Amino acid sequence: MFSTSNDNSETASNAPITGLDHVILAVNDLEAGHASASRLGFTTTEITAHVGWGTANTCIMFPGLDDQGDYVEILGIRDANIGTNGLAEHLAEHGEGMLSIALKGKAEKVTAAFEAQGIEHFGIEALHRDVQVTPGTARRASFKLVRPQRGPFAPVPAFVCEHQNHDIVWAERFLSHANGAIGIQAVQIMVSPDQNLGSGYEALISGAFSDGASGPVGADMEFYTPESWSRIYGEAEASEAVVYRVADLDETGNFLAESGLEYRAATHGKRGYIVSPSEACGVYMVFSDGS
Repeated sequence: MFSTSNDNSETASNAPITGLDHVILAVNDLEAGHASASRLGFTTTEITAHVGWGTANTCIMFPGLDDQGDYVEILGIRDANIGTNGLAEHLAEHGEGMLSIALKGKAEKVTAAFEAQGIEHFGIEALHRDVQVTPGTARRASFKLVRPQRGPFAPVPAFVCEHQNHDIVWAERFLSHANGAIGIQAVQIMVSPDQNLGSGYEALISGAFSDGASGPVGADMEFYTPESWSRIYGEAEASEAVVYRVADLDETGNFLAESGLEYRAATHGKRGYIVSPSEACGVYMVFSDGS
């Protein structure tokens, strides 16, 4: 297993990349994905369109393990005629599951860091969406994105997201969850024998984007061989997992026992509970107390 876990020092706040920002899950039916997240015990944002794009999302927001905040974005198509930034093609080829990973960073610094590593990108792009910070009251959130061209971040594409309105996106009413989750502990990816870990991830692991630290703070990113993956998940139903840190594993277990969801106790890897990808937008969902 390779990991960006950083146990030694905090990444400099002005480094090009400072941590995991969010994980994007692609779904065929956004309303159904929104309902699944609620059934899993998450508080979700309202379904909101991306301005100028044919996509819309609902998000699961967390204060995060590093106080920077992180979240999961469930992404669907609202109008394929406008353009979906590759979402329609991904769903047609791969189905539901992890579409990409957004890293937290500074757009201007990241473009220079990518170029220093020989990573081609599409420049700095703008994205906007509205957030109902209180029910019925929407405010505009804006983002700067830096998306590498395909290849450097494989097998799951990654890009950098700089938030312009942190307090809007992480509105207080979204941060508490019935299942007890408080943040993303890890993103896990199985790398098959015919795949290579992209140079972008290798640079991320080495600390090249985080001012020499061993990796960004906050959630870990873990890469597994198929053999290691099977020891945790058995016969693979998915190649990606999101591990959530919970405040009290017993309380989370009680929630799951009453939920009617398909889940099981973890017997290898992190202590906790594993929810089937069929219940969780195409990825394994793991609830853990970090032990």
